[in-house]
Amino acid sequence: MKLGVRPGSWSHQHEWFGPVLGVMVAPDLATALDWQNRTDFGLTAGLQSLDESECERWMDTVLAGNLYINRGITGAVVQRQPFGGWRRSSVGPTAKAGGDHYVAALRRWAPLTDSGRLIASSRDWWDHTGSRALDHSGLRVEGNYHRYRRHLRPIAVRIDASVNELHAAYFAFLRDEMGVAIQLSSSSATAHFDEAVIETTTALVARAGSFGRVRWLSGETAPTVALLEQGLSVDRRPLAQRGDVETPRWLLEQSVTITHHRYGNVNGGPKPRCRGLGDTT
Repeated sequence: MKLGVRPGSWSHQHEWFGPVLGVMVAPDLATALDWQNRTDFGLTAGLQSLDESECERWMDTVLAGNLYINRGITGAVVQRQPFGGWRRSSVGPTAKAGGDHYVAALRRWAPLTDSGRLIASSRDWWDHTGSRALDHSGLRVEGNYHRYRRHLRPIAVRIDASVNELHAAYFAFLRDEMGVAIQLSSSSATAHFDEAVIETTTALVARAGSFGRVRWLSGETAPTVALLEQGLSVDRRPLAQRGDVETPRWLLEQSVTITHHRYGNVNGGPKPRCRGLGDTT
């Protein structure tokens, strides 16, 4: 155990791969949340509190892939707590291990040929799954929710002349109906995309700190290593025709586990509400 860890210190900003516990003492929950979110990583986070409002505020604010309330933060179970992090705790075009999209991330899917069908199937997925916090396990003693969150920063999309009006229609859907922030980037002027920023790949890398993720749809060689060094994952997959496959790639997955028992009494603990993305950003 390491006591007296200060905000911004090496111990605060780096991951520990060993049995070391760094302890920081915050004056209030707001400060603790700020310190918790001020690192470059976001794999697992936990909170112990019997105040439902504190639990709800924390789970709606903390930046991590797996959240645990009033229980241990290890031992994730397949389907119940699909495992995977945010920011530098996630690398490449992947999905939560043990979750709905993990196997799909290992497959090659039919590429976009009909934007109308893609948008229709994306709306259906969003209405029934993406906008909700779903508990597939249904345990009485524990809530295990899976939900989707928007990136805090825009997603950079690198395009070229091969990206056409089908892509443009889907990007408009993501922006207008899903609230996904997109920044288009290109090495030259491109039809259908007047708003694209004309820049070199070097210039895009220099702006990496402004983005939450990079979607590479251009035929250019992607500066994957340079972007990873800036903490950004690069997704080079073409747009898929299926909405339940494509739409989750533009969002962040999050697992939330809440213990509902206390001292062995079922329903003895607080039951904070786990809101879906449709209720909160």
